[in-house]
Amino acid sequence: MKVLFLDQTAELGGAELSLFSEVTHLPFEASVLLFEDGAFREMLQTANIKVEVLQASSGAMTVRRESGMFAILFALPAVIGLVLTVAKRAKAYDIIYANSQKAFVVGIFAAALSGRPLVWRLRDVLSADHFSATLRRIAVSLANWKARRVIANSVATGEAFVSVGGAADKVSVAYPGIDEAPFSQVDQKAIEAIRAEINAGSAPLIGVLGRLSAWKGQAVFIDAIAELPDAIGVVVGGPLFGHEAFAAELSEKVKVQGLSERIRFLGFRKDIPALMTAMDIIVHSSIAPEPFGRVVVEGMLAGKPMVASAAGGVLEILEHGKTGWLYEPGNPQALAATLRSVLTDKVATAAIARAGQDHARETFTVAATVRQIEAALKLC
Repeated sequence: MKVLFLDQTAELGGAELSLFSEVTHLPFEASVLLFEDGAFREMLQTANIKVEVLQASSGAMTVRRESGMFAILFALPAVIGLVLTVAKRAKAYDIIYANSQKAFVVGIFAAALSGRPLVWRLRDVLSADHFSATLRRIAVSLANWKARRVIANSVATGEAFVSVGGAADKVSVAYPGIDEAPFSQVDQKAIEAIRAEINAGSAPLIGVLGRLSAWKGQAVFIDAIAELPDAIGVVVGGPLFGHEAFAAELSEKVKVQGLSERIRFLGFRKDIPALMTAMDIIVHSSIAPEPFGRVVVEGMLAGKPMVASAAGGVLEILEHGKTGWLYEPGNPQALAATLRSVLTDKVATAAIARAGQDHARETFTVAATVRQIEAALKLC
C-alpha cells in the first residue's frame, strides 16, 4: 500500500511530531507533501522519508480557527491551485492521509478529483472553544461527503466530531504513540546543565511546555506560580500560527506582576526530554478541552509529577490521585493549591509519578498507534 501524507505546516508542533512517528513506523510506502518549508521537512529527510514542499500562495493559509465565510471564500483561489497539484500527485498512491484541518480541506477535493480514498487524522476538538461555527459545519459536511475514515487522536476528539453531525461509523480512535527511549536516556549532566542554565538552585522548578497560545493557558500558569513564592516557573515553547502578540502579552504580564526573577521564558527547544527530566513538576495548563495531550504523556514518561487541566483527551490519559493530578481548567488558584499539595507530600508524589510513568509506558506506545492506524487504513 502506498500512502500520501498531507500537512499544511513544517513547524514542529505536536501534530507533526505524531505524524513523524506514524510515517516512520507504518508498514507502507510513504511520501509527505507539505504546504510550506521548515524544520519538519528537514526532520523527515533525515529519516529518509520522501518529502515534497508545495509552496502554497499566502492566501491558502489565511483561514484561522475563528474564521467566517468571508475569509474562507477569500482563500478559495489559492486552495484550488493546491487541490489540483495534490490530485495530480495522489494518482500514484492508494490513500491520501490528511494530518490537519487545512490539509483535510485540500485533500478531500483532491480525493474527489483523483478517485483516491481519503483518511482524516483528526487532531482537533471540533467545538466552539476552538473553531467557528462556519468551519465546524464545513469540516463535518466534507468528512461526511467524502472521507473514508476519520482517525481521531482520542475518544473525546471522536465524540466531538460526532456531536456536531459527523458520521459515527467513519470514526476510529488511535492515540498518538510516543517513544519512551529519549526520556530514559537523559543523563545527570544534562539535568545539571539545564538547572544551571535556568539558575534554579534548589528551588522547585515547575514547567509548562507547548506552543504559546491563549487557549494553552500559559497566563493561568503564571498566575499560579505567583502564589508559590519559593518556586521557579519555566515556560517552554514559541508562538506558532500568528500568536506572536500573545507571546508579548505574557512577557508584559510577568513584568507587571514583578515575576521576572521567578518566571523564565526558554522559547522553542528541541531538548524536551532533558528539560522535563530537570523539572520537579510538569504542568498542562490548557483552558479549553485538549484533543489529546501529548505533553501530559511526555511528562509521565519523564517520571515527573504531572498536573493537568481536567478536560478533553487528558481525562483519558491521567487518573487523578493515581497517575497524576487534575485541576479545574482556567483556575489559577486551583492549580496553585494542587502544586502546593504535590510539593508538600513527597512520598505520595513519588509513588504517583512512578505509577504515571508505568501507565504511559504501557499504554501510549508507538507500536499500539501503528496497529490502530493500520487497521483503520485497511478499512478503506
